[in-house]
Formats: sequence, structure tokens, C-alpha cells
Amino acid sequence: MMRRAIFSGLLAILLAVPLAGQSGDPVVEMLRLQVDIEKRLLVADLGNLERVVGQLRGSSDRMVRLAEDLLRAEKEGEDTTNFAARSADLRRAEAEVAELTAAAQQIRATVAARRGYLEQVQAELKQLEDATPVGKDELSGRWIVAIEPGGLKGAFDIHVDGTLVSGVYQLAGGWKGSLRGTLIGGSVRLERIDAQLGFAAVYHARLVTRGGEKRLEGTWDATNLAAGMPASGSWVGRREMSRP
Repeated sequence: MMRRAIFSGLLAILLAVPLAGQSGDPVVEMLRLQVDIEKRLLVADLGNLERVVGQLRGSSDRMVRLAEDLLRAEKEGEDTTNFAARSADLRRAEAEVAELTAAAQQIRATVAARRGYLEQVQAELKQLEDATPVGKDELSGRWIVAIEPGGLKGAFDIHVDGTLVSGVYQLAGGWKGSLRGTLIGGSVRLERIDAQLGFAAVYHARLVTRGGEKRLEGTWDATNLAAGMPASGSWVGRREMSRP
């Protein structure tokens, strides 16, 4: 839910502000842009707070001075007209202090909210950056798969773009179609879209190393429960060795 909320605010920014030299995962680029924007806004907020605090200091000093002058004049028996004028000046100073105090409180609340949001975006960015090291793609390519129960065999041809995964597949028995999903922190999620059945299954797996060999190992769940077909199971994938 947090990611969805963040992304909804980023889309308009991405469309409005072209990213010069953008490369890699577009989601990561959006988050980096948002971090930069929020930091700039935070600097501006703190500048406003500093300005208001300075004004509040001056107004508070003036209010205290007027209050002291009024008290001294009262003790000295100042006439009613002058006393009323001093009271009116003090009320205006008190109102100004109250207004500036409210403004400072509002800016502090904005700073706190912005800091919280910035931390969320930075945490999301770090998660994605850690999950997708630059220049390292261990998933793209052809994987020879075996799906249980039933020992169904075939091939997944996978392409990774940042955290987004796409591809095609072909399984024994003439089953074929497309793949789409995500790769985050070594965890793979693939949706299998069959040419005949439509959205047929969801595959989850992790990239693991067995005897120096990279493998995909995980489970799957059917989304199209055709008669006589299993509803779930396990699967493994072994990368096809590239041919010279």
C-alpha cells in the first residue's frame, strides 16, 4: 500500500518533468527524482520556519516591552486616554505574536510530515536499489523448467528491465504464451498468460545457487482452474547454457 501511495504522486511529476539522461529502472528514477524534490522543499520549509521564528522573536520582544510600559504607566497614574492607546498597541502586538506562533506551528507540522514522507521514499528507493544492483542481471535468458505435479517441462525466455520482468514460454503439450512479473531482492513473481487459457497461473521463486549453478526454485498457483488440472505445485528452472 505504501508503494502504491508513493507511485500515485510520482506519475504526474514524471510526466511533467523530463529526466535528462534517464537510464535503468524507471521506478527507481522516479523515486530518485522525488527524493530530490522533497529535499528541496524541505530546505524551503526550514527557510520559511527560520524567517517566521525571527519575526516571532521580534514581535515577542515588542509585546513584552509594551506590556512592561503599560504596567509602569498604570503604576505612575497615566491618564485614561494614554492607557487605552497603550492597551490597543499591546493587543495588536499580542495578536501578531499569536498569528506568527500559529504560522510557526503549521510550518513545523509540514516539516514533520515531509520528513516522514521523505523517509518512506528513501526506504523504498533503497529497497529497489539493493534489489537491482547496477550491471548485474542473473535472471535474463532462457530457463529450462520442470513443473510439478506431472513433470511438465518447457522453457521460459525471460527479460529483466530493472525490477520488471517480461518474457514468453513454451511447455510440452503445445502450451505457450507470455510472462510478466517482478524481481525484487532475489524473489521472482511471474504471471503466466496462456494463449488458450488466458491468465493461467502465478509462479513464485527465488534465485538460488546449487553446486555452482544458478537455479529458480519455488511454487505456483493456478488462477484458471480448468477441469482436471492441478491447482498448485512446485517448479524449478535451470539456465540454459549459452551456445558458442
